[in-house]
Amino acid sequence: MAYAQRTIHALYKKLLTLYPQRFRERLEESMLQTFNDLYKERQAESAWFGFITWTFAETGMGIFREHILLITEGATMKTIISNTRLAPVISFIFCVLPFMVLEWATRSNLPRSDADPALWVVLWFLSTGFIAILMLIVRNVQAGNKLLANPVSLLLSVILFAVFAWQWVEFVIDQMPCFLGGTGC
Repeated sequence: MAYAQRTIHALYKKLLTLYPQRFRERLEESMLQTFNDLYKERQAESAWFGFITWTFAETGMGIFREHILLITEGATMKTIISNTRLAPVISFIFCVLPFMVLEWATRSNLPRSDADPALWVVLWFLSTGFIAILMLIVRNVQAGNKLLANPVSLLLSVILFAVFAWQWVEFVIDQMPCFLGGTGC
């Protein structure tokens, strides 16, 4: 029983290391003490396994929540929309991954060529382009710059955004039979 107790405490301590560093520095010791106290109380009961499961799950959700708060600093949409470093990730998740899943889910043994990696690269490049341009426009507006303060830059951005978006839509329409498991793609 002592080995199981040491293992559970070691696992909980490892789990706490997943919290962001500032959070961990302030609260790790008190969280460990609270867990140890509650574990000792529940150890004699038959429901100690449920307590451990619930505690580990709740701690895992807390870790996730703290990392999200750290990333967004309380302004989720403002951060996501204006952080151009997130453009490749957002474009992959929302503009490429659904079609990859669709193509994978509808594949069959019929003679056809599976989607070429170049297809995914082109979809990702086009979607990253129009999302990054949109983010730059939003960042300028959030910074207090008026849209018409630099009309040439705005016009070029809008034209480039429209071209990237239009090419992406055309590409998806052209490749949709392949995504849906069509033959001869």
